[in-house]
Amino acid sequence: APKNLPPAAKQAKILEWFRESMNVYTLKELEKGLPSVASINQMQVKDYLQALQDENLIRVEKIGSGNWYWCFMSDAKKTKEHMLNGLRAEESRLTTFITDTEMQIEDEMAKRGEDEEMLEDNGMDRKALLEAYDTLTKEMGNLDNELNCYSDNDPGEIMRKIEETRKLKDSAIRWTDNIEAIESFIASLTGDRAQATQLMQSTCGDEYVPGEGLKDLCFVA
Repeated sequence: APKNLPPAAKQAKILEWFRESMNVYTLKELEKGLPSVASINQMQVKDYLQALQDENLIRVEKIGSGNWYWCFMSDAKKTKEHMLNGLRAEESRLTTFITDTEMQIEDEMAKRGEDEEMLEDNGMDRKALLEAYDTLTKEMGNLDNELNCYSDNDPGEIMRKIEETRKLKDSAIRWTDNIEAIESFIASLTGDRAQATQLMQSTCGDEYVPGEGLKDLCFVA
């Protein structure tokens, strides 16, 4: 064999020699025979044998006081079948995982869709909720001022505005939590935080700050 062959090619020559010889060898026999087979020196024999053993390409058994090495075609076939079965099992596991994940995504999207439809039926989304909250907060401030000026006014309408503002505030907080939960779910699903951030930016616009998340809701006490 040419001496300038890469290690992988020399390893392949050693494996081919084992299979063609159909014999069992001691380490001492291999240290004598393999240098001429793969153009390696005697000190390298153990390293190449160990590499082949680590990849389960040859068999090694301790018999008596020494190790015996061999590689029959039947062993190679069993090794390939074992690897193939392992790959099939991994394929099945991944297929199941993908199916389960797709079902989870569909369920999650269905739930989000129901929530969005509920808001759309009311003609509102998160941005609209925040705008309505801001408007009502200003109105409540004006009404507070009027109430202070006219203590004999009926407070019923003002209390209604306060309750409506509270509901809108709770709804805005809940939707903020929902959106952040979706961001975490996408990041864990894809394993790509940058992609999740880009998606959130395109969806939420100026309401989303990369590295910080959704802007804090500013509520007037």
